[in-house]
Amino acid sequence: MPKVSIIIITYNRAKYLPRAIDSVLAQKFYDWELIIIDDNSADDTNEIVSQYVKINQTIKFIRNESNVGIVKCRNQALSMCKGKYVAILDSDDLWTDENKLLKQLNFFKQNPDHVLCGTMAGVIGEDGAPTGKIIYKTDDSEIREKLLFSNQFVHSSVVYLRDVANKAGGYGNFGVGEDYDLFFRLGLKGKIANLPELMVNYRRHADGITWTNKLFSAREHLRIIRQYRGKYPYYCLAVIKARLRIIISRIQ
Repeated sequence: MPKVSIIIITYNRAKYLPRAIDSVLAQKFYDWELIIIDDNSADDTNEIVSQYVKINQTIKFIRNESNVGIVKCRNQALSMCKGKYVAILDSDDLWTDENKLLKQLNFFKQNPDHVLCGTMAGVIGEDGAPTGKIIYKTDDSEIREKLLFSNQFVHSSVVYLRDVANKAGGYGNFGVGEDYDLFFRLGLKGKIANLPELMVNYRRHADGITWTNKLFSAREHLRIIRQYRGKYPYYCLAVIKARLRIIISRIQ
């Protein structure tokens, strides 16, 4: 049994996918399996991943016969995981620290009451050029105070306990923010944290879902946080802010 199951979900990301896979192969922690699910891409994804599978049998590749959407793909992959831990890498992002998994597993070893560990991230554009950084809170109490207002985790940075995620119900059925919802539910099962180092490059590009429809994203954010009244602090203020975000999105 591998210690870590790494999940990559992809759809028409052939131009980014090789760098994502290469960043996994560059890790100095080797006890992992990589599960790649292609949601019926129309580009060269199948050919690209098939070449990787030929040289590395720890890579498991599934190509859906029809496009089922990101939430079903994420839960499909989660159901296939065998590792104690699950690490996420979206196919247009990449890991930049070859010791990322080692550092996060050491964190869990030293903090057995934690169920989720993320990291900070650099931001890159479509061409891979750096454009900024994503810096979130690091310790459990500070993250909880901010979580209803905004997501405090870069999905491609996180490692979480597989059994806890399954008991929490996996990824919720939202148009966007299915990861955000899971982070809330993991936080109800144990402590959550971020390491203070930049270990991931998060790519922002024109066809990213949350960037192509800000109004839809704002509505989903409100729908998600409404589930956690009384479970995280500052609920009323967070709802007010979420409603203002919807109004602003309509104007823009």
